[in-house]
Formats: sequence, C-alpha cells, structure tokens
Amino acid sequence: MTTRRKLLATAGLALAVTLPLAACGGGDDAGTDTVQVAVLGPGSLQWLHAIAKDQGFYDDHGVTVEDIQVQNSGSLVQAVASGSADAGIALGDNVIKAVDEGADIKITGALIQKPALRLYGAPGVEDIADLAGAQVTAGATEGGTYELMLYMLQEAGVDTAGLTPVAIANSSDRVVAMQNDQVQGALLIPPFDTLAEESGANLLGWHDDYWLETPAIVNGPWAKENPEAAAGFTRGLADAARFFADPANQAESVRVLQEYADVDETAAQAAYDFISENDIFSPDLSIAEEGLTNIAEIGAAVSGKDISGFDPADYIDDGYLE
Repeated sequence: MTTRRKLLATAGLALAVTLPLAACGGGDDAGTDTVQVAVLGPGSLQWLHAIAKDQGFYDDHGVTVEDIQVQNSGSLVQAVASGSADAGIALGDNVIKAVDEGADIKITGALIQKPALRLYGAPGVEDIADLAGAQVTAGATEGGTYELMLYMLQEAGVDTAGLTPVAIANSSDRVVAMQNDQVQGALLIPPFDTLAEESGANLLGWHDDYWLETPAIVNGPWAKENPEAAAGFTRGLADAARFFADPANQAESVRVLQEYADVDETAAQAAYDFISENDIFSPDLSIAEEGLTNIAEIGAAVSGKDISGFDPADYIDDGYLE
C-alpha cells in the first residue's frame, strides 16, 4: 500500500463514534477480569497500549482488555466518567477539566509525559512567523492542545489574535487538511508527522518540557470495586513502558506501531527515534506531577484564567501502579 493510500485509510478513523456500551467489568471463565478501555484512533497515543496487547502484558496481570474506540478525547473521558467504559487512555487537559467539574475519575499512570505533538507548517510555510493570521489546528479549538499551540506561537513572538482555529480531531486528518490548504499549521503526533514531511510540511517547533499529554485513567467507583482489574490494566501498561524503554526491543516496538497504525517502517522508525531520544514516554508509567502543573500554567498563560489552588495530587491515584 502506498503512503498516500495508507494516509487516506487511516484518516477514515475519524468517522468512528462512541459505541453503545454494555455493562463494564466482570470476569470470564478463565478467572481473568475484563476491562473495557476507551481509546482514540490508532497512533502513538496508544502505542504502549498496543505493545501491552501484542506482548501479552495485560494477560500477565490477569486482565482481558476490550477496546472501545471513540471519536475524541472529550467523549473518551465522558465514557469513563459515566461508567460506560472502565478505563481509558485520554488527554491530560480533558481529565483535569472533567475532575474539576466533578467527574469521579483518576489518573493511574503516565504514558506520554512530554508532548509528542510538534508544530508543523503546510508546504510553503517555512517559518513560525508565517502562521500569524493563519488557519491552524491543534485538534480541538479550545483546551489543552490548542492552548499549547498558542503558547508555542506566543513564545516565538507570533501575534495569535488573528488565528482561525479549525477542529480536526485526528493527526491523520490534519495531514490531509494541510495538503489541501485547509489549514496552514497543525500540531501532529508521530507517525503522521513523518507522512506530513513526506508531503512537504515543515517542522516549526516543539515544546520540550513535562506536559502530561496522555494518562491512563479509571472510573473511580469501578476501580474501588475492582482493584485487581484496575491494577492489572495499569501494570500491563507499565510493563509496556519498560519494554519500550529497553533499546533491545526497538525492532519489536517499531513493528507494533507499524501494524497498529498501518504506516510504513520508515514512519514507525522515525516515531520511535523521536520518542525514545527525547524521553517522551514515561519509562515505567510513573507520573511527574509537574506535567499536570504545566498544563494548568500554560492554560493560564494564554487565557488569564485563575489556577490558584491547583494541586496535581487531586487528579492522581498511583496506588494501582505500585
């Protein structure tokens, strides 16, 4: 399959919607616990999840995982908060917002502890200053990822007052939007950033600091009633993080992403190189609290909202990891 055909096939994932869900949790005849996990479309956000499934790490901890693909992170967090899903792999800013609004969910581990998102310009956009007054996408048109983009632009001296944000949930669709000149700038995750570069896009910037992009989350009441299942889900991901962090497993890690995201080896290898060389993944799912604090502080910097009293511990329960 050509890169172009792969890209268009992957872009179709944006059509996925939240499925009607049955009651969650429960065991099976083999004595394992079934955990229904809400996920986004295949890509590096769920790379450790894909490794955990491929290498049998969930099985090692006595859980069987059933994926429920949802359209966007907001829907994902809502599915976990409502109990329609037991657990999920979400975006950190959506989790903070949901908990602040009263959702009983907890972060049990950190998958992506520094932004995997990088800022790209469409073909012909070679300098970050060229994005002044442009149409741009960071996924949603508000919230953490858009605030991260605004912060990066403002730090580079770009006047963001004239930006037109466009909502495009998946990086694969953002690449197509850049090719079609629908947007002139976009935040992209691996491996789709490599596909964008192959089409002439230009890397403009990256925020190199802790910023909890992707945590593992659980429904609070479910986790209390099923602590072994919550621990099995979390520890399976932790084993996957340790597997990825071991250079001896590079080829296997690349293979998993290549198959999971349906991209060629070049794109998967480039994703591995960027993520491993820059410590994007937590090496053991441990949570750096400053990753949550930085989400709040960046949001405050671009919006002026009051974050006094923000405490990252309010969102975390790492007891299932230990």
